[in-house]
Amino acid sequence: MIKLRALRAECYWLGMGLAMTTVVAEATEGGGTSYPLGVNTVIAGRMPPQGWTSFFYLSDYHATETVDGDGHAKQGIHKFELNVQALSLRNDYVYPGASFLGAQVESRLAVPLINGEVSFDVATTAGRVHRSGREAGLGDITIAPVVLGWSSPRYHQLLGVDVFAPVGDYDKERLFNPGRNAWAYGPWYSFTAYPLERLELSAKLIYMINATNPATHYRSGREFNADYNLGFNITPKWQLGINGYFYKQVTDDEQYGETYGDGNRGQVLAVGPSIKYQTPDIGLVMKWQHETHVENRSSGDRLWMQLVYRF
Repeated sequence: MIKLRALRAECYWLGMGLAMTTVVAEATEGGGTSYPLGVNTVIAGRMPPQGWTSFFYLSDYHATETVDGDGHAKQGIHKFELNVQALSLRNDYVYPGASFLGAQVESRLAVPLINGEVSFDVATTAGRVHRSGREAGLGDITIAPVVLGWSSPRYHQLLGVDVFAPVGDYDKERLFNPGRNAWAYGPWYSFTAYPLERLELSAKLIYMINATNPATHYRSGREFNADYNLGFNITPKWQLGINGYFYKQVTDDEQYGETYGDGNRGQVLAVGPSIKYQTPDIGLVMKWQHETHVENRSSGDRLWMQLVYRF
C-alpha cells in the first residue's frame, strides 16, 4: 500500500510544500526548508540604520526535475513541474542608543504570501497516474527577537536566531501547502567584508533545527545553509556580482521516531548573477540562482527582486 507523505518545495520566504507518494519523497519533509534559501546574499552582514527599515521580496521558483540521492532523475516520476511565487515583507527595527557587548541591537519580523503549483505523473502497477495541486495563502512567519551587530570600516557582522512559527496555511491531504506545520529554529551568523575598496564579500550561515510535524509525525533532519555574494561596485550606486547558496542536510529524517528510508538527506549548490542599485534611502537587487549538484530535492532556477526602503 502506497503511503502518502509531504513533498513540500521550499518557499523563498519561509515554508511551503506539497505531498507525494513515497516514490517521490525528498530530503527533509517534502524536500523543503523553513529558511528561504538564497535570500540573504548582498550586504548580508550590515545592520540597517537606527529605526525602521522595510525589505520587500518577490521571488519565483521553477523546476522541471526531481532527483534522488545520487543526483539522477527520480525513477517512476514523469513530467514533473513545480512553480512557486512568494511575496514577502520583512521589517527591521534597530533600537536607538541600545547596545550589548559593544553591538547594536535590532529585532526582525518577516511575513510571506505564497502561491504554488505542482504536477507530475507517477508510475503505478496500474499505469501512470497524474497528480496536481495548487494553493495560495499565508506562509510561516519568521521572528528574530534579538540580532546583534558589530561594524568597522571594512568588516560588518551580525549574530542572531531565526524562529519559524508554523502559522501558515496547511492541510496534510493537499499536494501543496504554503505552511510547513512545524516549528523550526536557526542560529545564524552573517558578515560583509570589503577586502578591496570596491569588492564586497558577503555570506549568511545558518544551522536549522526542525521540530516534529504533529500531523505527519515526521521530523526533518538538521540543515546547514550558506547564502553568499561576491560583488564589485562599478560606481557608488551600482554593483554587479555572483551570488547563490550552498545547502546540505546533515542529519537523517525521522518518522515515528525511526530513520526515514536511508535518511533522505538533501543537497544543492546554486550560483548566478546579481545586480544592485543603492542610495542612502532605497536599494534594489535583482538576481538569478541556478541549482546544480542537487540530491534528494527538486532542481530548478530562482529569480529574485528585492527592494529595501528606509523610513
